Amino acid sequence: MKTFLLACILAAAVARQAGPPVIKEHPSSVAAPRNDPATLNCAASGASRIRWYRDGEEVKTAAEDPRSHRVLLPSGSLFFLRVATSKRDSDAGTYWCVASNSHGATRSHNATLTVATLAYDFQSQADPVVRARVGDSVVLPCRPPKGSPPPEVTWLRDSHEVTNSSRISVSQAGDLVISQAVEEDSASYVCRARNAAGARESTPTKLTIMTPPWFEERPANVTVASGVVVELACRARGSPTPTVTWRRLDGKMPLGRAMIEDQRLVLDHVAAADSGVYVCEVESEAGIAAARATLTVIDAPEFAQRPQDVQVVAGQSARLSCKVEGDPKPLLLWRLPTQDRTALLAAGQSSGHASVADQGQTLLLGDVTTLETGTYSCWGVSRGGGISAHSEVVVVKAYPPPVIGIGPQDLKVSPGVSVVFPCEAVSEAAQASVSWWHQPAASHPIRHLSKGSKSGRVSILVNGALVIRDVRVSDAGTYRCHVSAETGSIKRSAVLQVVEAAEEYRPFLLPAPPSKPRLMAVNQTAVHLSWLPNSQMGGGSDQTYTVEFWRQGWEEWRVADALISQESCVVGGLTPGHTYTFLVRAVDSRGASFPSPWSDPVTTRSPRDPSLTEDEVRHVRRRLSRPTVTLTDATATAPDSVLLSWKFLALADEAVEGVLVYAISDSGVVQVVTVLGSSTSHPVHGLQANTPYTFFLVPFWRSVEGTPSNSYSLQTPQDAPSVAPTDVRVTPLEEGSVLITWSTLEPEKARGEIVGYQVIISHNTTYTSETVVNPWLDAIGLVPGQLYTIRVSAVTKAGPGPFTAPLLVDIGPSQVDSQPREESDIASTDFHAPERPQWLIVLHIITPIVLLMSLATLLYVRKLNDKPVTSTAPKSSLLYQVPECLFSSRLPESASTYSENMILAPSKSQYSSASSSPLLRYHERVNEYAEPRFQKPNENTEPYATTTLLVPASPCPNHPKHWSRNTEKTSTSTYHWSVSLPSSHASSFTPHSMDYHCSSVRYDL
Repeated sequence: MKTFLLACILAAAVARQAGPPVIKEHPSSVAAPRNDPATLNCAASGASRIRWYRDGEEVKTAAEDPRSHRVLLPSGSLFFLRVATSKRDSDAGTYWCVASNSHGATRSHNATLTVATLAYDFQSQADPVVRARVGDSVVLPCRPPKGSPPPEVTWLRDSHEVTNSSRISVSQAGDLVISQAVEEDSASYVCRARNAAGARESTPTKLTIMTPPWFEERPANVTVASGVVVELACRARGSPTPTVTWRRLDGKMPLGRAMIEDQRLVLDHVAAADSGVYVCEVESEAGIAAARATLTVIDAPEFAQRPQDVQVVAGQSARLSCKVEGDPKPLLLWRLPTQDRTALLAAGQSSGHASVADQGQTLLLGDVTTLETGTYSCWGVSRGGGISAHSEVVVVKAYPPPVIGIGPQDLKVSPGVSVVFPCEAVSEAAQASVSWWHQPAASHPIRHLSKGSKSGRVSILVNGALVIRDVRVSDAGTYRCHVSAETGSIKRSAVLQVVEAAEEYRPFLLPAPPSKPRLMAVNQTAVHLSWLPNSQMGGGSDQTYTVEFWRQGWEEWRVADALISQESCVVGGLTPGHTYTFLVRAVDSRGASFPSPWSDPVTTRSPRDPSLTEDEVRHVRRRLSRPTVTLTDATATAPDSVLLSWKFLALADEAVEGVLVYAISDSGVVQVVTVLGSSTSHPVHGLQANTPYTFFLVPFWRSVEGTPSNSYSLQTPQDAPSVAPTDVRVTPLEEGSVLITWSTLEPEKARGEIVGYQVIISHNTTYTSETVVNPWLDAIGLVPGQLYTIRVSAVTKAGPGPFTAPLLVDIGPSQVDSQPREESDIASTDFHAPERPQWLIVLHIITPIVLLMSLATLLYVRKLNDKPVTSTAPKSSLLYQVPECLFSSRLPESASTYSENMILAPSKSQYSSASSSPLLRYHERVNEYAEPRFQKPNENTEPYATTTLLVPASPCPNHPKHWSRNTEKTSTSTYHWSVSLPSSHASSFTPHSMDYHCSSVRYDL
């Protein structure tokens, strides 16, 4: 068995050896530098010979050609002593090996031999210094040297290889891309290119990631007492290190008392005028940051919003806003620019074209004229002190004309190119439009250009620029840009020359415009201005500034000063009392920049009184700008008088000519008293009693007014009312009682808190005095038939005021009017003061007697006619007694029916007459008569209507005698009377022929 297996193995080995060779190691592609050795491996089993081929041709080795640098190794590998790359002999190509024996040949895989090369110079690389801000995306370009194979690009950061991350990566082109840069990315970066030929490194790039300024410590709001030292902290960091600047938003920095120490603002001996908003500004190449803090000096108000300077055209409206904060809430007042020192407006007041609204925070100027030009002052006063802010209102007849920001320049171009003439208008006062005109030569007419002119080769951009495409020789000439607006117009021209082989025109970047110029100081003939350079794009060392200005009446802007090397200048030679507007341009070798924003209107001071020298005015203004006088006490000496006392904080024999004493009521009424000299007290008369007032002082010297003092608020004492109550009315209730009502007093006439009313009811030589709280009195116990006099007076804590005129009331029997009266007429009846002659009073007394005699005569006539008239009703206030029942035993054949209706409706709200006639109640006097209706012949006779008579006592049995007051249920009886009269065709008619029917119905109301 073993012998059999051995034989099989030997047979297999022989069979294997009998086949073609087997490649055990195939050659691999190799890149080798020039003149360096290289090896292409190849190994085969069972091969008797190995040959090499390059690009299809057999390779000659040293065995075949002793001069060859190619050697076939025993293993079958091809060894190159040096890799050649000459044009005559080059080793680069595609190689493979072929192993052969007697049974056949086997070919290996292909392998490429590449001769590696690498140039020394980079095609492109990053700048030596690169700056960027935190958060920006940074790309450092790198185009490696040319090489074969293409070199591999890597980046080194401070000699350490950069690895890809979520923020940092190397693009396929070799650029280093850093997204969302952070400060830690600042380093030295090198681009490395490497292949088999070697490695190359670019020039190092210093990358600096700038951090915008940020506050390590922000200034905090501070509340301090006056006279102390205040430190406002401000520590900022950034890369590069920022510079710190302090400024004040709502006023001037207290020069001489303010200093900066280690970025902190230190204010020495703070006063009420130092209250405001202070801003710490930090600035670097990476940006600008600002933080603000509010300094509050206790016991003094502060401005939340100061009025801004306003320029307005005559005939329009202006609005000034001023907000003052403080605890307690300050009183806000507006001082008008007039020599009248009483021209002070509080909330809700108006004077001429000026009115105050929004609780005093807004001054409205409507339909202004040049007379409204001047300084408007906003005053805020409280018990802690006073502050003032000023707004210059300039009423002009016109606004400044437009300005050309970037104008056209002369050009010399070749035919066929495109040219652009810029013409960007700046007009802050009105909308401006730009038009273009072309004049080929001086002898040719000027033509207007529009979009599409010159066969569509001309276009005008939105910013006013003129674009001419495919320039031709005929396009040469003068091009004029015309900017027009409602405020004026301006023109700018440029010459276009079209010549062959002209130098190519390359646009360049103009300097950046500076900031808006600010007013630092002004006098009669000069203005001091300052501005800031553009922080985004600073100018070079050769940069200067040009200041342009405009005055009302000028058609265009003029150059005030040029070649200014600093960020400030003094413009002199101005006209006193005129208003100017300024702008600034940056200028360097490239040209002038776009203009800065226009300044606020600046009005030079008008010539002063020759008797006042400039030194005197400056001295007084300096003295009065600080608190000069303090109001120490305010005492009410009478309901209409207050005694004020004050003291001066410093010697004011020269700086103060006197003080203005202001008294402001809560309704906004302003009273002003001028006190000359150095007096320290003064009484204020003519005030309203029981009215809150605010008092304060304003020092002055001639036409110069200082800062208001602190204020005192008090309420004047109460006084007795100045007038009597009005609209006194009397309403009858029941026998012996009436309701007296009157109107309350207005607060200004009451002059105090109404604690009650005094009512005096007099009869002959006796009187009764009643004091009530409410404006009405229920008087009871009055004797019917008597004449009473009523007088009413309002009472305050200071005492009673004047009484009303005597009101006569006759508590006598009631009478029914002989004529019907409408309910509305009776409802309007009231008592009036007896302003009548004596004979009329006597007539009113005699009239009831005559009526009673007439009643007796009427009753006597009825008895003569045998008409049974009975009455069990007791005596009442009615003039006419109502019979109990009237009846007849027969009816006429025909009759005309009359109806009389009297409604039983007692009311407490109706009024009686103030005359001497008996006091009648409304429900006893209402009569309404129906029109007669004649019955036709042969028509049945029926009652037409009923008559209701209301009496205090029932004429029928079981009827209550009186109306009860204050009961939940009121009974009403209605009597129906039917009167049948004989027909007009009856032969005779006598009173006995009438038939009376009486029925009683009771209603519960």
